[in-house]
Amino acid sequence: MPKATTLTSAARQTRRHNPLEDDLTATGPLKNNPGKRKSRHQEEGDQFVDSKASRKILRIGQELADEAEEENQVQKSNTTYNFDTRSEDEDEDEPFEDGEAWGDEDEEVEEIELAPDDLATFSKFFPVEEDPLLQQGWGGQAEENGEGQGTNLADLILEKIAAHEAAQVGQDRGARSAPGPVDDFEIPPKVVEVYTKIGLILSRYKSGKLPKPFKILPTVPHWEDIIAITQPENWTANACYEATKIFVSSTPTIAQRFMEMVILERVREDIYETKKLNVHLFKALKKGLYKPAAWFKGFLFPLVGSGTCTLKEAHIISGVLVRVSVPVLHSAAAIKGLCDIAAQESSAGTEGGGATNIFIKALLEKKYALPFQVIDSLVFHFLRFRSNDPASIRPGDAGGAMEGISGAGSKESKLPVIWHQCLLAFAQRYRNDITEDQREALLDLLLTKGHSAIGPETRRELLEGRGRGVFVEPEGPQFGDDTMLVD
Repeated sequence: MPKATTLTSAARQTRRHNPLEDDLTATGPLKNNPGKRKSRHQEEGDQFVDSKASRKILRIGQELADEAEEENQVQKSNTTYNFDTRSEDEDEDEPFEDGEAWGDEDEEVEEIELAPDDLATFSKFFPVEEDPLLQQGWGGQAEENGEGQGTNLADLILEKIAAHEAAQVGQDRGARSAPGPVDDFEIPPKVVEVYTKIGLILSRYKSGKLPKPFKILPTVPHWEDIIAITQPENWTANACYEATKIFVSSTPTIAQRFMEMVILERVREDIYETKKLNVHLFKALKKGLYKPAAWFKGFLFPLVGSGTCTLKEAHIISGVLVRVSVPVLHSAAAIKGLCDIAAQESSAGTEGGGATNIFIKALLEKKYALPFQVIDSLVFHFLRFRSNDPASIRPGDAGGAMEGISGAGSKESKLPVIWHQCLLAFAQRYRNDITEDQREALLDLLLTKGHSAIGPETRRELLEGRGRGVFVEPEGPQFGDDTMLVD
């Protein structure tokens, strides 16, 4: 046992490390803040520039070189057209070979005027607009217009510009005033293809948005020719109503032309086939009255002026006038136009006597205050039937009219009932706006053309009226300042 213990202690002595102090002091004292390690070049004693500084120096040098090159190019371009290119050294060192070549001081120098084209070329490289010497003399004052005045470059340039602009304006005016070849107009094939497809869509249209090319059609030149490509006779009633909204929102001229081209034919065709009018076409007529002048000129007057307007067409279309409010002046102009059309048809022997009176009666029942000129036209319209009866009056339309005997003893034709109804409506609304001579003429007309049932009522209305501009004092007790008097 004692021998084993001795061996163990000896092994521990061999494995035991040295004390810490011995290890620290063996290599010398330690430094708390060692300095930066010097590069190999610094240790050798040579000073060099690092890579970052080198790049910066090279970049600055390249910029300076570029600037110098640009300056050289500018100087070269400025001296390209400089004729005095000799250096100062040559001028100073080289003696004059011939002193008389420059001439004497008193010798007159010949002035040469440049052509305008040469001056324009020269002015491209030497701008003279802001040079005061061109506008003023050498002394700083404007030169007087004299015989010795030189060529003013600025004035010549401005004169050329003004002449060129005047020539262009003259050409533009000539092109605008010259009439264009209207007969040579040809619709492009692409337009024909597009609007042919649109016509196919409108022939099946029920609801929804319309194609955009059709919406811009009122603003397109020659739209009448283009709309014919879509075949309006095949449009649905819904498409007619939508198209009316688009065209009525345009100018009155375009709206009038559309009503005459499309809506008039479609309405008459629908009434002829179905004996009634489609609700969408009726709405299209009502929408068209938002432009009253276009509606009367493009729809009503052509319908009545055709001479083939039937009573059914007149009754259906007059329903539009009854349901829509029409301005007073437009209504008055429409009545005047209908009376003029009736007078022309009566002179031609084609007066129907029914359709025109239906429209007049619809407008009279609006009870507008009509001008005296329109009142006179209505009176002459009724008095036109005093001597000659309409040529195309049918016996079935006469009703129970009284038969008058002419001077020759022959029986006269009977007037339609609508004529007597129209005269009654006129007497009820405007009996106070006619003159006494017109009243007597209408009463005489009732003696020969009066209706058995409507005639007496019309006569009573006429007799109760007062003359135009005549004031009638009311009957009964008068209340005023004299009531305060005491007898």
